[in-house]
Amino acid sequence: MRNFLLSALFLFLISIVTAFDNRPKKINSSFTVIPENEEGLFHPLLVNRFYEMNDGKFLWFTADAEAISLREELSALIDTSFYFGLIERAYHISEIKANSKGLFSDSLIMLATERMYTDAAIAVFKDIYQGYKMKPWIGFDQVSAKYAESDDEYLLKCLFYIRSADQLRTTASRLEPDDINYRAMKKELKRQKEKNRNDSAAAVLLSMNYYRWMHHFSFDKMIVVNLPAARLHYFEKDSLVLNMKTVLGKSSTPTPRFAAWCDQVILYPYWYVPRSITFNEYLPVIRKNPSWLDAKNMQVIDGSGKVIDHHTLNWSSFHTGYFPYTIRQSTGCDNALGVIKFNINTPYGVYLHDTNNKTAFLSASRYFSHGCIRLEEPIDLGNRVLSNKLDTAFLQSCFREQRPIYKPLSAPVPVFVVYMPVMTDAKGKVIYYKDVYRLLK
Repeated sequence: MRNFLLSALFLFLISIVTAFDNRPKKINSSFTVIPENEEGLFHPLLVNRFYEMNDGKFLWFTADAEAISLREELSALIDTSFYFGLIERAYHISEIKANSKGLFSDSLIMLATERMYTDAAIAVFKDIYQGYKMKPWIGFDQVSAKYAESDDEYLLKCLFYIRSADQLRTTASRLEPDDINYRAMKKELKRQKEKNRNDSAAAVLLSMNYYRWMHHFSFDKMIVVNLPAARLHYFEKDSLVLNMKTVLGKSSTPTPRFAAWCDQVILYPYWYVPRSITFNEYLPVIRKNPSWLDAKNMQVIDGSGKVIDHHTLNWSSFHTGYFPYTIRQSTGCDNALGVIKFNINTPYGVYLHDTNNKTAFLSASRYFSHGCIRLEEPIDLGNRVLSNKLDTAFLQSCFREQRPIYKPLSAPVPVFVVYMPVMTDAKGKVIYYKDVYRLLK
């Protein structure tokens, strides 16, 4: 509270204001702009924007009798926030409870407390809507920043129209996903908490937060790969359209978690062998038998992209750290990427693709790749993201030496690769998955 008082006092000294009583109906405009580094608030800039929208008027400490109920409802919302999966952040709850009666002897303290209530409401709304503490669980996020400003505007508007306890309660509820899967996870969280099963509750919390984060965008199309389940789910307007098995990275080369855009589909793709595979796996074999490349339908490419005769190379001179070429596998059904690849822009060099090893999908535990995501039904997914404009007969013909064909998407499709240890089936039954990469603590 001391920090709030100091900030308010600083503003008081640099502003020319008129005196007002302990229950002002409007904050003087000079009080709405607090320095960015205002101590103690989670979102000081958003708090400023809210009071600009609200013409400087108080929300929580007005003369209206409904304000008392509104403050009590915010306190109750924070107290029960663990049912939303928000169990660690305090949301100023101690200060809120200490000042719930609204008895102040100093207008500056009242102002600071008013702003603190607004900050708490914004913080709770953001975490319910966007998911709580997601950054550690997303290695690379190309999606969220694009929508951060519009998300903030939406949440401020939600708060702007609240004037009663009922409206606050209803708004908080509407910020959550409204479907059978999320409701089942929320019910499961309550059950595990009541039984003091902390590990299970933590797994459900993580999955709920992932779910809120992904679904709050309301994308027309969305690809979700869940690593513990080794499955891909494709949504159109939040409805599940495709559900297929995947083959993912081994524990030594795990598939990374990310949110990125798929911007094109490549038919009959080349496979450019990653350097790690070239050095660690292929070079020892090729040194003994350069004809192995012919058997695998592979070529050696120089720096200009030209195919060179690999039989003329001195393979004994190459070693880890020195190989001034690239190994490429020609197109066709025996290509490691199969006949279709979904290009994704990430720093990891991984993507979704077909495979020439279909038997891997028969395994119950499908973690065999170097990190890329192999798809059980890639042509079905290609048809969906390309709006049914895919020539499936052309792909099923398995032409050899076919040059790659690049099919840009009419609009990029978001791809979420996540680590949800708990999910639900089509009927809302909760399913727990193994912690395959040992990420849960």
